[in-house]
Amino acid sequence: MKVAAVIFDLDGTITQPYLDFDQIRAEIGIIKGPILEEMAKMPLSQRRRAEAILLRHELEAAQNSRLNPGAAEILTLLRHQKRLIGLVTRNSHDSVQRICRKHNVTFDCVVTREDGPVKPDPFSVQRTCEILNVSPDQALVVGDYIFDLISAHRAGALCVLLNNQDNYADFQHEADYIISGLNELPGIIEALEDHN
Repeated sequence: MKVAAVIFDLDGTITQPYLDFDQIRAEIGIIKGPILEEMAKMPLSQRRRAEAILLRHELEAAQNSRLNPGAAEILTLLRHQKRLIGLVTRNSHDSVQRICRKHNVTFDCVVTREDGPVKPDPFSVQRTCEILNVSPDQALVVGDYIFDLISAHRAGALCVLLNNQDNYADFQHEADYIISGLNELPGIIEALEDHN
């Protein structure tokens, strides 16, 4: 397999986990469930209030964000190898911009929640592949949560689970590969391309 593009998740993958989802749920008034999906069920006025709360948390967290170990190095290596780099996230475009500016990182394509259906829908991976002009079967998706893995598979891409969450064992069965750190990613790419 030729790995033409590597598509990353943001929070927990490129950056260290920086959003306190329980705190956000509590402030919005969501008992349980994924925040964006629960917000979509709300009446318009309630949803607008919830969106403002979520965005405030995202922007504050982005200002205090830190890159995951190896993130800057893997992005530099992929650029050196002439691979395309995508970012797909359920976060806002504004928070992504803040993180990119703060850490001086760039991506060839960024797809956020404002661009269409969010993960686990395959849209963000498919759209990234379209923009980068690569087939999903030439893309490797790297994330730390089950939504990343499901969206990759639904789009026809392979996926790598970064096991930095306590509950990663609950969804590791969805991953094609599992890594403990981003520094392990080049080995997976090399192994995939050696099997051509």
